[in-house]
Amino acid sequence: MTHPPETLIGKTADLLRSLHDSILTLRNEAEALREQLRAENTVNPETGGVKPQINKLETLIRDCQKVEKTLVEQSALITDASTQTPTYDFDAVRAEIDSRLARLRATQPGGAISE
Repeated sequence: MTHPPETLIGKTADLLRSLHDSILTLRNEAEALREQLRAENTVNPETGGVKPQINKLETLIRDCQKVEKTLVEQSALITDASTQTPTYDFDAVRAEIDSRLARLRATQPGGAISE
């Protein structure tokens, strides 16, 4: 079962929006946790092991930002694609096919190609 391009574009745009929302939520939670760990480290530097966790969170946040950037770019491409009208001129295509079939019929003895 094939779907028209408009349906696929719409579904893809919805999926990209959903992914973007999920990544944004993840990034926001990671940023909040990072700030909480920094505050904890400031209050009690002897807690130990907090620095590696903060570094991992910062890496996660950067990865989220990269994914968000890619999703925004892809969303823009999808939006551009959905606003473009098809460039097919079906009347011209039909005329070209009819012309080629006519030439083929002319080359066959007795017009063996059916209409």
